[in-house]
Amino acid sequence: MDNNIYNRTYSRHNPGPYEIVMDKGAEALTDAQLLAAVLRTGTSGMNATELSGRILDSCKVKKGLPGLFGLTIQELVRIKGVGRVKAVQICCVRELGRRIAKSTFKERLDFSRPETIADYYMRDLMHLENEKVIGAFLDSKCALIEDKVLSVGNVNSSVLTPRDVLIEAIRYRAVSFVLLHNHPSGDPTPSTMDILVTDKIKKAADLVGVSLLDHIIIGNNIYKSFREEKLLK
Repeated sequence: MDNNIYNRTYSRHNPGPYEIVMDKGAEALTDAQLLAAVLRTGTSGMNATELSGRILDSCKVKKGLPGLFGLTIQELVRIKGVGRVKAVQICCVRELGRRIAKSTFKERLDFSRPETIADYYMRDLMHLENEKVIGAFLDSKCALIEDKVLSVGNVNSSVLTPRDVLIEAIRYRAVSFVLLHNHPSGDPTPSTMDILVTDKIKKAADLVGVSLLDHIIIGNNIYKSFREEKLLK
């Protein structure tokens, strides 16, 4: 780091993230200071913490740190003071957080239990600004063969047909599968369309001998399971 730049933007009365961490630990940092510690430097007339506050305020649907997951690299570089290097830094640190969270849940992933499935995919889906549908394809022992993004839609809906799902199920020689998708609103309550589409997919899967075990909708740290709600006919 350029110490001259650092000294111009922080002082004894306005300590930077590094001084706070050394004195009190990383848990003492605000969200903006935590992001600033990753970015290291600010921009002209703005220190790293102030720039980080601007970035967090630029998040569209969800504000603060969760909103970072909804910003593309193209949107990041359009924020004044954020170039390609800082945009890449942000993308890498959020991916690191996602992988750490996901690896923690992987050890207890059990496809017979909706709560463990939801936990495992929560970090992949809950911060997204558009709907995304994932298919998790399973073998005869309910072990994961592969998961696959089946559809990406807009803020309110995604387009998914039985054909989209069954092509992948047959490709992976799956015995059964679980569908997951997110609701960007944060409310995982199934819509009428969710119920209708799920029913069509289940009927088509039954015809070719593949079982739809569940359809799980991810909200903001909460989920709804069609199986638990007895919506799978």
